[in-house]
Amino acid sequence: MKVDSVPTALLLVVYFLTLVCCTSTVNKHVHIAVLARNKAHILPYFFGYLEQQQYPKSRISIWIYTDHNIDNTAEIIERWRSISSGAYYQMNVTYGKGGYYMDENGKQQWTTERYRHVIRLREEALNLGRSMRVDCVLFLDCDALLVNPMTLSELVRENETIIAPMLDSRSAYSNFWCGMNQRGYYIRTDDYMPILEREKTGIFAVPMVHSAVLVNVNHAHSEKLTFVPDQMLDYAGPQDDIIAFAHSAKYAGVEMFVTNKELFGYILASTETPQDEIQELLNLKLEVTVEDQRLRPSLLLESFLKLPEKDKMGFDEVYLINLERRPERKDKMGFDEVYLINLERRPERRARMEYCLSELGVSFKAAAAVDGRSLNESYIKEHGISMLPEYRDPYHERPITAGEIGCFMSHYNVWKDVSLYRTIFYCTWI
Repeated sequence: MKVDSVPTALLLVVYFLTLVCCTSTVNKHVHIAVLARNKAHILPYFFGYLEQQQYPKSRISIWIYTDHNIDNTAEIIERWRSISSGAYYQMNVTYGKGGYYMDENGKQQWTTERYRHVIRLREEALNLGRSMRVDCVLFLDCDALLVNPMTLSELVRENETIIAPMLDSRSAYSNFWCGMNQRGYYIRTDDYMPILEREKTGIFAVPMVHSAVLVNVNHAHSEKLTFVPDQMLDYAGPQDDIIAFAHSAKYAGVEMFVTNKELFGYILASTETPQDEIQELLNLKLEVTVEDQRLRPSLLLESFLKLPEKDKMGFDEVYLINLERRPERKDKMGFDEVYLINLERRPERRARMEYCLSELGVSFKAAAAVDGRSLNESYIKEHGISMLPEYRDPYHERPITAGEIGCFMSHYNVWKDVSLYRTIFYCTWI
């Protein structure tokens, strides 16, 4: 009996230790630090995906600092805080003042004063996490959308001192570097694209991660990490928060890692003006529909998604834009009519195009496409359709197909409808 009971006892011990290990990993206290400036256009999406993280909210503290805004970033943050703060362990929000930095020339510029301000705030967030005795600090930029609800759990589970989820964009831009020179600036390497395009998947040591970075402050060497250049010996790099942090990690003997095991989310490519960033977000929203995805805003903040009629985000003139009370704009782009032609048996494509046109603010008229699969001899005769003698497709070397006849008739029906107009723009999605 004793011999038989030993394996059972060992199994119970192993099972118990596994449960303890998994529980301690999932229940690590995470302090999320967010800096926000002129991010009204993306905050409803940012907070929406933050809400959806499958991680115990009772183990999440949130610290948000916002200032130098000329849009209603602060109003959106306050709305979200007032409704959501009770769900989290703790939430602290600071609302600073000012529209511009003294050395700013009126655009979304990274000036010396702005860098120093951001460095001070990130260091404050890091030290606050240490003083609160949390396990991890997640530095999260508003441009980073964590669409995968398991992102935070996966990062915590990896148990690295510094780790970031690889974020996709519309270009080769991401939130990690594979090369850095001695002064801390980016250099191109052959290692970058295979990771970005997921030709290789896993966890990779890299010299730089930014925008969405989890730091385990329980690890011994993490106490040497800093964003402040003046706290490091022999630092010859620029006044830049992410470069200084990467430098401190290197000299603390702490490796930075990026993981591309999953699609974790998206990041907006760097832009020069707020208006360019708004356009970049719109382009991203349209592009992700290719993979049958949609960027989903927080239900708490949907009222802030109305587009402004016009703006002066180039800063020649400045107005306080209240996105909540602006009417939604839809127009026909100067054309008499915009047509959306769609096969009724492809409702998913119809839904995608309706979404895209709505995001673009385009008013359209739906037109049912003629389905080649439904064509028969009676339809051909009724509409007087006949093929040119000896016609063959020049590329495929074949006669015209029923699908091509349906495509032609779809356009023909639209042209009949617009025969009274002088101009037309139509969008075909068949």
